[in-house]
Amino acid sequence: MIIDQIETAGLYSSLHPRIATGLLFLANLKAGILTSGREEIDGDAIFALHQEYLSKPLTDGKWESHKCYADIHFMYEGEEQFGYAPVNSLRNTTPYDSGQDYALHEGDGQQIQLSKGWFVIFFPHDAHMPGIAIGQPSHVRKVVVKVKL
Repeated sequence: MIIDQIETAGLYSSLHPRIATGLLFLANLKAGILTSGREEIDGDAIFALHQEYLSKPLTDGKWESHKCYADIHFMYEGEEQFGYAPVNSLRNTTPYDSGQDYALHEGDGQQIQLSKGWFVIFFPHDAHMPGIAIGQPSHVRKVVVKVKL
């Protein structure tokens, strides 16, 4: 897992060419033009999911992980908490679905906060629980870039 401000995203361009492309896409987002849904960046290799929702209580959170994609979550507006834990420290509750690149887990982890202008990268060995409210549920606008590794 990596967490940082979008202004320093260039520091991570050597991790993987597609991660560099995803971070450049996020760094170049223009204020006020965030749309809903999926946006193609490079077909299924890199795409963005524009999301808008109310954050939820921790008790409603679910641990998830992916095997083929890294997730870059960028907080466009608002703030939320994320659960973070190594996948191998959790119990698998929903078997991996290769078509959806998705598995669910149970267990304990750490909480991190993400506010406007910050991003976090979750790799396949990182389980995460997105969308958790800090205190009361609040309005969130964010972009998740899916990067095929």
